[in-house]
Amino acid sequence: MPQPSFGKNTLIILAAESVAAAHTAIREIERLGGHIVHIYPPRVLIGDVPAEAAPQVRALANVGRVYRSRVDLTEVESFGPAVVQAVKGWNRGFAASFRALKSGRSSEGRSWGAPGYAAEGPVQPPTRRREGSDVSGRPAAPGTDTSAYLIGKVAASILLVEGTAARYAFSPMERDTVVAEIQDGLGWLASCEPRARVSWFYEVNQISLDLDPAHLPDFSEDTWRDAAMAKLGYPASWEGLELFVRDRRAALGTDWALAIFVTRFPLWHFAYAFKPRVVVNYDLDGWGVDNLDRIVAHETAHIFGAADEYAESKCDCQERWGYLQVENGNCELGAERHEPCIMSHNAWAMCEFTRAHLGWRDSNGDGVFDPLDPPPTVAPRPWWAQLIERLLRLLGRRQG
Repeated sequence: MPQPSFGKNTLIILAAESVAAAHTAIREIERLGGHIVHIYPPRVLIGDVPAEAAPQVRALANVGRVYRSRVDLTEVESFGPAVVQAVKGWNRGFAASFRALKSGRSSEGRSWGAPGYAAEGPVQPPTRRREGSDVSGRPAAPGTDTSAYLIGKVAASILLVEGTAARYAFSPMERDTVVAEIQDGLGWLASCEPRARVSWFYEVNQISLDLDPAHLPDFSEDTWRDAAMAKLGYPASWEGLELFVRDRRAALGTDWALAIFVTRFPLWHFAYAFKPRVVVNYDLDGWGVDNLDRIVAHETAHIFGAADEYAESKCDCQERWGYLQVENGNCELGAERHEPCIMSHNAWAMCEFTRAHLGWRDSNGDGVFDPLDPPPTVAPRPWWAQLIERLLRLLGRRQG
């Protein structure tokens, strides 16, 4: 039975417990024609490997086991809980109940602002930029932004933030569901543009906090987020979150990084994004956890520069978004011909404007996306041309 989820027909368990060794294995597999999309450092790789390359992949020095179908959990328990969790997400794609759930979504194709459903929170508008942390603004330099454009390797830190009271906690099955749904949503994003070679490096943090919103009158995201950062050993502040994300990028050797918070604590909207984090309420205010994959894909696209396109978001076709500062031409409020897109509707679809917001544009057709394409070198004019120009300017002044 073929694996139905995006970007994964092969699961690989590596022999070595080393992030550096995982990067080496990924390069070797890609040299053989594969593409690793999901990485659970340091041992689990999930991606697409051509059938003809499978024997060569199995023969690689650091490859321990290779699976192309459902895995018996007893075979991998000795590798530890992180490996087991990754394998559970892999196995879910083979379950008939899962495929039925995904093929029968009650909200399929609905606008993210549809009546009867809660709307997501707005992203930071382009006119209110915070240096180094804006969803839409082009950064001063690539190194100052942890998610400038969606090309290359991304560290995706999943933070399950729970309270000690039962209503704010997750069951083991719910935790597994969150990880699997996020993997599917991000896998779809990667599948939208194979040339971008997007891969996701996951780390899952389960954080339990002794907080009860009923006893804290000023309870907000800051309350639990700062407490979660402190529990991870970082400053209890927004700056602590930014430091955490930068540290994960460095530790995992990726190009970019973001944090994805999932919680049952009350939020100001069921989902929203502002660099460097996505925040999602597990219960999703009527959309249902079976749509967590698409909601995470939508919110993560915001983190990499994409704009909302549904009418209720008050989008504007003239506003420019993303690293390349491209207009929001598929906004329902003004588009000549609006087309389905993950940024406007609950559907696996992506318009050309969103692709450009994410950096997937090749203006000169040279096979290199614009964010990675250096501007053409302009040769300096010869000295005699500069001298003639000065003389002409001087002559013009005298005649005037």
